Amino acid sequence: MNIKDLSVILVEPSLTQRHIITQLLSELGISYIETFSNGTEALQALPVNKPDLVISDYNMPEMNRQELVDTIRQESGQPGLPILMVTSEPNQNRLAAVQKSGVSAICDKPFTTETIQHLLQQILQEQ
Repeated sequence: MNIKDLSVILVEPSLTQRHIITQLLSELGISYIETFSNGTEALQALPVNKPDLVISDYNMPEMNRQELVDTIRQESGQPGLPILMVTSEPNQNRLAAVQKSGVSAICDKPFTTETIQHLLQQILQEQ
């Protein structure tokens, strides 16, 4: 699949970060991006939207990152759905635990369009 053809659900509590990430994805040619401020809202949209990728912040209200990943992997009907976790979390032990939990990739904030493009290409090759 081509990056431009991706359907993306973005889960990011910060309105500013949602705009920044949406802009970066748009620069890559991705036109279908649905944004949510928390994991609960995003999970409700999964069965309807059937996205190709979920991009989620590490720190979220209402549902933590592990609950989101577990629910996608076990209950969404899309257990292989790629999940890109974006974070400014400095604790490497926590990040290692998240990586083992079933995310496809982790990206440190702030990031560039090139960084996201590289990670998306990597994720798509693994599909």
